[in-house]
Amino acid sequence: MVWEGIYAHNNSPQQPRCNKGNFFRDGRIKIDFVLVWEVKILDCRRRRSSKRYHDMEREDIEVPLEGGDEKQDKWRKKFVLNLQKAGLLMEEEVMKSEKKHIHYLKLSAPWDVLVYYAEELCMRAPLQARPVTIENWSERLLGQLNIPNILHQDVPNKPLSYYTCLFRKSKISRFLGSENRDAYFSTTQRQRIVYEILAKTVYGKRKRAEIGIDRLMNEGAYSAAFPLHEGPYDGATSSLLPEKLNARQVLYSYWAHWGCWFHYQPLDHIREYFGEKIAIYFAWLGFYTGWLLPSALVGTLVFLSGLKSMSSNIPAKEICNRSHNYLMCPLCDACTVWNLSDICFMAKMGSLFDHPGTVFFSIFMSFWAVTFLEYWKRKNATLAHFWDCMDFQEEEEKPRPEFVAMAPAMEKNPITGVKEPYFPGKDRLSRIITGSMVIILMASEPL
Repeated sequence: MVWEGIYAHNNSPQQPRCNKGNFFRDGRIKIDFVLVWEVKILDCRRRRSSKRYHDMEREDIEVPLEGGDEKQDKWRKKFVLNLQKAGLLMEEEVMKSEKKHIHYLKLSAPWDVLVYYAEELCMRAPLQARPVTIENWSERLLGQLNIPNILHQDVPNKPLSYYTCLFRKSKISRFLGSENRDAYFSTTQRQRIVYEILAKTVYGKRKRAEIGIDRLMNEGAYSAAFPLHEGPYDGATSSLLPEKLNARQVLYSYWAHWGCWFHYQPLDHIREYFGEKIAIYFAWLGFYTGWLLPSALVGTLVFLSGLKSMSSNIPAKEICNRSHNYLMCPLCDACTVWNLSDICFMAKMGSLFDHPGTVFFSIFMSFWAVTFLEYWKRKNATLAHFWDCMDFQEEEEKPRPEFVAMAPAMEKNPITGVKEPYFPGKDRLSRIITGSMVIILMASEPL
């Protein structure tokens, strides 16, 4: 295989140099996203009557893998052109083999683009560091009882917590770390900004909703679109000091390992690497798993009591011991008579799951569900407060990029005073009528 690099929209005065990591070939520009597409190779030989066999010319022609190739190529070119107009830096790598070429388009957002979209997406910026320690209720309880806590583990490189506010370009000098442009925005924030650009960039006609990388992938123009992880996840982690591990190695060693299943999750590290949404999801997953323990314990006790009551259940004993002489009517026209003792096993199974203990368990689970929900609300509010995302829905949740790209105008919301995508009344009416007609047709079809 042969690698062939192609620079696009990257006017770097320095010579390319080899550098390991998620960078362009100049070793300075970070890779935020990668787009991938494949093309098939046709091997053509052109014969001429005046030439001998060894003089035949050979040429490789690239053709896309599926039909609609010209349209997909046109879409890709327009999409890349619009990405360049949005300010993204690009670099292309081509991996050549005998049957196909795989193209990798590396994307990076420069400082001006990051600053503009950070304000547009209502991202939060750090103002001042603060000491924050999030403890679990079990950790506090075991500490008060002076009982060793086997669930706790010391995770290195704990991220700092900050007082934050909405990012403003005009006040950038007041934010912590603004002088270091290369490291000011986290990898998660950079990837979110680039994906926002990819999701609302037009590649065809706007009226046909030919917008965004997701639809391009559905149309087959791109094979994949993904961000890159930061560094290796395992490597020689045993030979490194814990403080020297990168963020991905810390998560792999202290969270994703099978041996860490009974430890507390490093939620701050998960939040730093994946963002608040993913961190809150795993916080809920761990919280839910922990709360399943009491319900599982009560359920086990109820099941054991059912096993014990099987031998003393009077209806089951009557069916199994004294019903061999009781003949029952056939179950169908072609069936024969059958003994009542044939259902002995089903009678015992019924007594296993139908006894007074199951009534108690159903009542217990109803109270458990309500209590679990209320305590999760408290846990969720605590995490949202410490991570400074209490007002995420009101301030940071933006309309879908596809919806924004298709909106013909921007109007001020009379309630919030913020400019939002706006569809005129005629456009809304036509969409409502079209949708209603489809629903009516589907509902009126005979069953």
